[in-house]
Amino acid sequence: MMAWRADLELGYFDEDDDPGDATQVSGGHAEFVLIDVGQYPIGELLDSLSPDAAYFSTLFEGVDVAPLVQQEFEDAPCNRILIVTRVEVATPLRGHGLGAWLVAELIARMASPIDTLVLLYPNLAGPQPSNVTEMAGADALWSYWQRCGLAPMEHQPQFLAAATAYTHLLQARDALRPVGEVRIAVPAALIRRESPEDVQRMVIADPEPGGLRLVRD
Repeated sequence: MMAWRADLELGYFDEDDDPGDATQVSGGHAEFVLIDVGQYPIGELLDSLSPDAAYFSTLFEGVDVAPLVQQEFEDAPCNRILIVTRVEVATPLRGHGLGAWLVAELIARMASPIDTLVLLYPNLAGPQPSNVTEMAGADALWSYWQRCGLAPMEHQPQFLAAATAYTHLLQARDALRPVGEVRIAVPAALIRRESPEDVQRMVIADPEPGGLRLVRD
């Protein structure tokens, strides 16, 4: 098992307005796990990583995917697992599909093209939604992440899944390509150095007081 982080880095459209001559602006990131099937008990590996990763343990049995999962993808080899555990996008960038674009891109670049099972749980691990507003937000996320080419699993629809042996993921990536060219106006005051030591890397901060706060797109 290997845990990865993919940063969402943006460039300046107008170099004349480049604050601090920064070469990179981080607007969010995705965390994901790659697991080779058949080597170690997968549930135990996920339990040792984080609560977000541990939530996927029910989909595995020993060193392999659980029988119900195998049944759902019986004509697609699953020799490798890619689990997206967390996606965060800075508040000023939300509403443009950048989170879905980021996930589609990391799947295309990190999954093997014919034998990877991709999994995503639309909501962060923790207490379940308890009121109408929270449930509506959870439903919106559940629909939003299907833009990546993922679909609810038959027996556990709270999880979204897809196999790279099929064309759904490639088609979704093609549909999201225009997002990579989106231009978003962000107040210069919200673009700050990530740390005093790193003069070349900037982050987009939350407009509310309290510094940087990243949230799901």
